[in-house]
Amino acid sequence: MARFSRIELAALIAPGVLIVTLLLLAPAINLLRFSFYAAGSTEIEGDAGFGNYAALLSDPYILRIIGKTLLISLAVTFLCLVISLPISNFVWRAPSRWKTGLMILILSPLLVSVVVSSFGWVVLLGTKGLINNLLIGLGIIGAPLPLLYSDLSLILGLTHVLLPFMILSLVAVLEKIDPLLMEAAATLGAPSHRIWWHVQLPLALPGIGAGTTIVFALAMSSYVTPAVLGPNGPNFITTLIYQYFVNLYDWGNGATLSVVLLIISTAVVALYTTLLSRRILRSTRMS
Repeated sequence: MARFSRIELAALIAPGVLIVTLLLLAPAINLLRFSFYAAGSTEIEGDAGFGNYAALLSDPYILRIIGKTLLISLAVTFLCLVISLPISNFVWRAPSRWKTGLMILILSPLLVSVVVSSFGWVVLLGTKGLINNLLIGLGIIGAPLPLLYSDLSLILGLTHVLLPFMILSLVAVLEKIDPLLMEAAATLGAPSHRIWWHVQLPLALPGIGAGTTIVFALAMSSYVTPAVLGPNGPNFITTLIYQYFVNLYDWGNGATLSVVLLIISTAVVALYTTLLSRRILRSTRMS
């Protein structure tokens, strides 16, 4: 195996570091700089210090939207995980000739614009949509249900868009598991549910960790789906950030909320990955 010197390794890493610095780190630093200046302007003027943070984080309305965003993102992550576990297991055990077609079907939500996907749910959940018409036609309900522009429609829309990321993460890990391990456990008399809980699930923890992290981060930062399917008005922290930047021309508060979103997402992901890493390490030692 070829060995590289430190200079060669630095030369290989430098382009990636430069791209990340220019496209991610520099805008984030500029956004952070904006958050420390006076609210209500599109120009950096009037040093406000931490005044924007104090004002926003003491506002019950802002705190309610932040809490709602966090809870909905966690709910979407959990729902994606619950749905993905049996689907990924089915794909893993499916014959090789089926897997290509199944993966295309799983990836189909990513092949369509998120705007189109969101408006597809409008057609399904509207007062004259397919679901309400079906329920009324069957005599189950007498009047249309308010399914659209609600937290329910928001959760369904986000789950539909983000589900492929969870399934792909799980399938990638399951493909590395030796099926003989499950066969050995069955030979020793373990029932299928115990095999799944004690053998397959611990081995799939890295995929669960990767998938849930990706889905949560994308859910927290989603804009189009909350804007199309969510309740009227700012209903998600991203729609509130958009309102500050575009409608109110208040870049100070918009930048402050963006930084708050970044801090919350990073903190939750860091805590979760730390706890999950310890769990995986314990499982490895026990095995």
